[in-house]
Amino acid sequence: MNEAGAAPLPPLTETLLFIAGRQWTIAAVQNQDVLLDSVRTEADLENFPYGLLLWASAVGLAHRLADEPALVAGKRVLELGAGVGLPGLVARTLGARQVTQTDYQPPALDLAQRNAEKNGVTGIRYFLGDWRRFPPTEPQDVVIGSDVLYEHTLHAALTDVIERVLAPNGLLLLSDPQRPYALDFADKLERAGWRLTLESRFVAWEGQKKEIVFFFARRP
Repeated sequence: MNEAGAAPLPPLTETLLFIAGRQWTIAAVQNQDVLLDSVRTEADLENFPYGLLLWASAVGLAHRLADEPALVAGKRVLELGAGVGLPGLVARTLGARQVTQTDYQPPALDLAQRNAEKNGVTGIRYFLGDWRRFPPTEPQDVVIGSDVLYEHTLHAALTDVIERVLAPNGLLLLSDPQRPYALDFADKLERAGWRLTLESRFVAWEGQKKEIVFFFARRP
């Protein structure tokens, strides 16, 4: 059992993906409508469990890591806002020495651990991580995250976390479906002296092609 403890989950569906030379079975809530049924108050809306959904950005990030295993092989990898956990699972199978998955919602961490067990991935660490009160952790060689930039009011807290946990010469790699707030975040990093590179790729998503952008950033 992970540090978050077991928690009841809404009905889940399984998505089959082929990434890094193998098939993955990823359980997630089917769509936001299933989750909206549980929203009754403003507090429910504020704590909406986005992490229980599988997002196109997570699929794109997993594919990008598989394209270049050297990004994570032999390295300590921290996944922020892990949700159902796909990129971190792929990183581990690509040879990451250590993978730590964090999320601020216990059900998401529970689901990430279930997906690890279902796909036979071991050796992953889990802990709750609210960016505004992020616990101390050892320096990480790589920090990854998918679709974690949608809330601009948390950008300062996220930046603080990254600066505290990323090792010197470490790599920050984020994926995003080109939300305007994500581009704002990238601009702020660049103005702060980070070396920033952008890439994009199309991901098969819900019967269409969705463009995902990747932010590669190294500390100044």
